[in-house]
Amino acid sequence: FEEQQPVEVGEDQPQKFDAVVVRRDPTIRNSDLPRIHTEIVGNAILDKLIEKFGETASAIPTIEPGSRPDAGTFLAAIKQMVNLFTLSGFAWEGGASMVQSGSSIKDTQFSIIFTSPATLWS
Repeated sequence: FEEQQPVEVGEDQPQKFDAVVVRRDPTIRNSDLPRIHTEIVGNAILDKLIEKFGETASAIPTIEPGSRPDAGTFLAAIKQMVNLFTLSGFAWEGGASMVQSGSSIKDTQFSIIFTSPATLWS
């Protein structure tokens, strides 16, 4: 598709745009696009929350890659992420809970519910 990208102009000048053709990676199948889009958007939102709140008392608790957190630790991170989503205006309110406890984190089910989310994909 063709995208209009802004060109730098002087402060008192009308904005100008250059037409740029945007091509997606030809190795990506159409059936993979929803999953990839979800990952890209989710990562962008999470990165923004970490950038904004990462060095504050409101930071999402860190779960180190390769670690095996217990369900309570994982739930605390999910709950804080939901709090930051609502604080940032992505939803009116939200909550997270453990629906089913399992013998390991892999067997545990969590639920995240948002009221009046900013988008329909939540």
